[in-house]
Amino acid sequence: MDKKRQSIDGFTLRRRNDALSGNGANRRAFIDTTNPSLKGRQPTPHHALDRQPLSVAARPKPQPHQQIQPADIDTEITETLNDLGPSNETVAVSSEPAKRRHVKKDKKLKRDKKTKDKSKKHKRHYVKWTIFTILAILVIMGGFFAYRFLSAGGKIFKGNILDAFTSKAKLLEDENGRTNILIFGTSGYTMSEDAWDGAFLTDSIMVLSVDQDKHDAYMISLPRDLYVKRPCKALGTTAGKLNESYYCGYTDNKKNSEAGAKELQKKAGEILGLNIQYYIHADWTALVKTVDAVGGVDVTIDSKDSRGIYDVATKVRYPNGEVHLNGERALALARSRNSHGGYGLGAGNFDREMYQQKILAALRSKALSVGTLANPVAVNSLIEALGDNLQTSFKSSEIQTLIDLASNIKSESIISLPLVGRTDSPDLMTTDMINAMSVVVPTAGTYDYSEIQEYVSENLTSDPVKREKAVIDVLNGSGVYGLAQEKATDLKDAGYKVAAITNAPETSDKAVTIYQLNKDKPATAKALADKYSVKVKEGELSGYTAKKDVDFVIVFGPTESN
Repeated sequence: MDKKRQSIDGFTLRRRNDALSGNGANRRAFIDTTNPSLKGRQPTPHHALDRQPLSVAARPKPQPHQQIQPADIDTEITETLNDLGPSNETVAVSSEPAKRRHVKKDKKLKRDKKTKDKSKKHKRHYVKWTIFTILAILVIMGGFFAYRFLSAGGKIFKGNILDAFTSKAKLLEDENGRTNILIFGTSGYTMSEDAWDGAFLTDSIMVLSVDQDKHDAYMISLPRDLYVKRPCKALGTTAGKLNESYYCGYTDNKKNSEAGAKELQKKAGEILGLNIQYYIHADWTALVKTVDAVGGVDVTIDSKDSRGIYDVATKVRYPNGEVHLNGERALALARSRNSHGGYGLGAGNFDREMYQQKILAALRSKALSVGTLANPVAVNSLIEALGDNLQTSFKSSEIQTLIDLASNIKSESIISLPLVGRTDSPDLMTTDMINAMSVVVPTAGTYDYSEIQEYVSENLTSDPVKREKAVIDVLNGSGVYGLAQEKATDLKDAGYKVAAITNAPETSDKAVTIYQLNKDKPATAKALADKYSVKVKEGELSGYTAKKDVDFVIVFGPTESN
């Protein structure tokens, strides 16, 4: 049996929902507008209606025979509340309880929020693991290359390889502030195997001289067939070709590669008049693999023969112009030297040395290019090529300085100092036959390296006067016999280059008069002015015609000592 519902004059009212109760957020006041006695009064709060029932007189009387439906009550209440509420707010009351509607809405909002939070969380999770994966790959690659570097570096450099990361030591220097490095390659394919009888002969020998502050470099190649004095127990000789020096030092010291390098380093320094501080020893494999690792190198063939070059022994045949070389082809060109039946390499070993320098310059440029350094495969190949095929006397603490030098010295700043084929002066070496053997000797005479040393000193010295290599004519204007020769000897001892020694066109009344014919020799002009405490005159000496290569003319007149 249904419970009795409360009613007002026979009308059954629905249960109040939150929208109409005094407890809801949308609480509304209620007033019976049908009672005239209540007109003009303030609305009575709904909770007051719960406590104070309407009087009988105030109760509305229903019309006879009129059935009021619950929906009509809802409509009436809604219209009343809309009239009482703010003008911009509309309260709608549906047949569905408001509480149920709010619960559904809250659930939907929570589901939407949960879905969004889950989506954001998933995205964050995906991004996090993607970044982690990339970092892991980089760490693994970095660890791999670090391991390869440490492993290879330990074989190449002296000392603790970890010093490469913590120290940046300056390289050793000579009295001119230059670092001199012997670079040589042995004929064998590896350092650990005797590939053939001549595997430890040095086919390429050159010296690189660098200035760490000015970032310039000079390269000098020494002929492998240069005849030198050197005792060799292994060969039972006291003299022989330069390319045997490494083998002699290596073999005489129980196959010690460092001893062999030191022997060649000492002999090269003696020939050039240089203090050589370091050496780099590479074998054939190092050249082949490093060239291949960088994707090959480009070298310009510039033979005097219009056909280009052809070497029968190495099968090298190239036209003049730029050619691309892989590792094996680069090695073949580095070994080519005018074999019988070939053409374009008339200078023999000297041409070979020229192309060896070109290959090394091209390899250095390619190895330091952005494309190579950004390619992990290429970098790994370079490390692998160098690890077992390169030895040096550099310390691990000097690696950072070497990297800086390699990066900062531009290709055009590397100047070759040829010992033959110079346009400004005669050749410093020539070929000869000694003991029925074809060799190379200095033009000044066998074992006489004075002219070579002077040439090297002029270019590598830190003295600006020597670097300008000014030519001076010395004239006697005193009338005293032998004065010009005496003064010329004094200038030579001071490092100046003297050409003509003769009499002046007329006697001079001044002790010393200096005429500067070439304005491009400022250091020499200043040095001469300071030496003789006079002012240098620009222009020629009247009545005297000097040769084109003369830069200064000095006239010595009478002095008190005369």
